[in-house]
Amino acid sequence: MTALDTATTGLDRESGQRGTWALWGTAAGVCGVIANLLASSTVTESQRNGGFDEVYGELTRGVFHVGAVAGFAAVACLVMFAAGFARWGARQASDSLALRAVPYALVASAGALIAAYGVKGQLAAYLSGGFNEGAYPDRDIYVYYLLDDLAGYVSWWGVAIAAGCIAWLSFRDRLVVRWVGALAVLAVAGPVAFLLAFGFTGFSGIIAPVF
Repeated sequence: MTALDTATTGLDRESGQRGTWALWGTAAGVCGVIANLLASSTVTESQRNGGFDEVYGELTRGVFHVGAVAGFAAVACLVMFAAGFARWGARQASDSLALRAVPYALVASAGALIAAYGVKGQLAAYLSGGFNEGAYPDRDIYVYYLLDDLAGYVSWWGVAIAAGCIAWLSFRDRLVVRWVGALAVLAVAGPVAFLLAFGFTGFSGIIAPVF
């Protein structure tokens, strides 16, 4: 979304402001991909079918440790990106509701992701090798694994909503370049399609960080 800078007004250029704030969005996406797709559980479908003992034996605290660190980095970057977008939006000669909604949607995701990636941190602390190892019975800790299964994915819905607003800003209000708007359509259409077709809420955590 660094291309947002190409749509800035004369005020931005005259004041020497650049669109480097949009790189916070890039950093948030990279950290989100690491947290959701790279630092995720490697439990297979056959192991899930094997029940608690097989699943729990495959949980490695190091994976959740990396996921928690990357996840909270994503949160911090997302908040900075929201602040940058709000500043950019305030300089536009538009009273578009979509323009005003984007930072709120991003912050909504950031808040939800604090809780979601906090669960990864709890697993990193409670699993074998963690500093709180043995604090709770294994079956109690397993509940955190179940929560982690989708929490980090569902919480990116705010970014998907922001993508929908950016698509509107691109094609309706002409404030954002078209290719960014086209990517934004994909980022919101995928989660919405899976939600309507299957009631599945986690697809946003796959596509929104990439967006």
